[in-house]
Amino acid sequence: MGFSIKDELENAAAEDFLPQNLPPKLLAVIGLRVDEFLQQYADIATEGDPATARIKFHPDILDIVTRLYVAVHGDHDVDTGDVRNILTFQEAINRGAINYCMAAFRETVGRDAGIDYEKPELSTILTKPPESYDCHDLLAYMRKTNCQNCAGSGSQGGIMPGMPQ
Repeated sequence: MGFSIKDELENAAAEDFLPQNLPPKLLAVIGLRVDEFLQQYADIATEGDPATARIKFHPDILDIVTRLYVAVHGDHDVDTGDVRNILTFQEAINRGAINYCMAAFRETVGRDAGIDYEKPELSTILTKPPESYDCHDLLAYMRKTNCQNCAGSGSQGGIMPGMPQ
């Protein structure tokens, strides 16, 4: 029998799916799904109109986000009698999926580089904006390792001259 995130979700607590709690194998599988998200986002940033673009999340990511959402908000039905309720729920899941993908990405880079950073909590992982986490050392590491050969790099090897390193 193959590895299934759905099976893992059924047999684990929601907290086990916080990126910092994921075992290496599961983080690697989720990382593949996150890479798909990041590639779509990069394609939109370079080729499309971000205002009208629709990012498609892998069903595994949506399953995880839904499990985390239910753990925080309870397992209740969305009142489908009012379309605003459906749209509000969909927006919460989509925003949560973006935030979860970014948290999993930070965890992957942080583990690989051995850099500590602010970890998400169950109550806020789906709602706290990625840019509000304290991860300065992690960002500096990513700039240094990923951008030292970028075309926009300054002579000092940073991203751009005058940009904080």
